[in-house]
Amino acid sequence: METLVKTSGNKINKGACLSRDELSMHGITPTNLQCFSYYNYVLYEKGDKRIILKPLPHNLFRIIREYTFIPA
Repeated sequence: METLVKTSGNKINKGACLSRDELSMHGITPTNLQCFSYYNYVLYEKGDKRIILKPLPHNLFRIIREYTFIPA
């Protein structure tokens, strides 16, 4: 008999809404860079990944995009 075991990974999905506490629980921290002058987005990081978030009311953030950062 086969059993399917699901593990709760740290995979963050595009479009998910997370609070600041949930972001820090996943190890996602702000970069303190202001790189978006026309849009109200913030840039967070987790290791070599960069995550673009859109701030929402009630201290929530929606994940817009995640990419791998490669230093020049």
